[in-house]
Amino acid sequence: MSPQQASGETKSLVRAVAILDCLSPDQPELGVREIARQLKMSTSTVGRLLATMHSLGVLSQDPVTRRYRIGSKVLSWSVIHASGSGLREKARPMLEELHRLTQETVNLYVLDQNERVCIECIESPQRVRVIVHVGERMPLHAGSAGKAILAFAPPQLVKQIVAQPLERMTDNTITNRKKLLEELESIRQCGYAVSHSERFTDALGLAAPIFDASGRVVAALNVAGPVMRFTDAEVEKYAPKVMQLADQLSRALGYTSPSISK
Repeated sequence: MSPQQASGETKSLVRAVAILDCLSPDQPELGVREIARQLKMSTSTVGRLLATMHSLGVLSQDPVTRRYRIGSKVLSWSVIHASGSGLREKARPMLEELHRLTQETVNLYVLDQNERVCIECIESPQRVRVIVHVGERMPLHAGSAGKAILAFAPPQLVKQIVAQPLERMTDNTITNRKKLLEELESIRQCGYAVSHSERFTDALGLAAPIFDASGRVVAALNVAGPVMRFTDAEVEKYAPKVMQLADQLSRALGYTSPSISK
């Protein structure tokens, strides 16, 4: 149904969805006139709808360019979609395989607005191990899983994160905005993220992003262990496997784009 065909109480809802459909990876930000032109609607009508969607958190607006983009509310909906799609159940075989191979703690994190949340964990059987609790919320700028998600997140979320003070959690936490952006670009190039004691002292983490059917990053598969045992050599050894398992899970969620695995 087009915005012009709708009538009555459904018209505003149909128009709002049509506006969201205008946004895409190729054009993540649009202005009022661009959207009005695409939908063949008046700029005044589109402007009112955009203002309402912005106030509800469905859209956000760049204060300089005044262009609109997907807001935090939509990102939180993606978490609900991932949970409803049985993400934990589908991820369990991948987590178990990674745990069996590494004998380290493996975790599944989902994106929730501007944080990540652990929704599944299998602890290492080793006496000295990284401990993460299901339900624990963590930042996106610190740790391999957070950076794996942030590297492939929508540009507006990246802008939001780097615009805020970056909390220092250890001496190795990246708190310099330029350095963080360079790190995210490196992650996009290689397809996985590594953390050297950024969230836990003397711990090394490895993670790869997970995408849903729409192509949005929704989660990250992570393995972490103490640096005395889980070394850079282990990262090099297991990185291809972590990417493979993350890609396998993405495809189980309906992701069909080319694999980012190297």
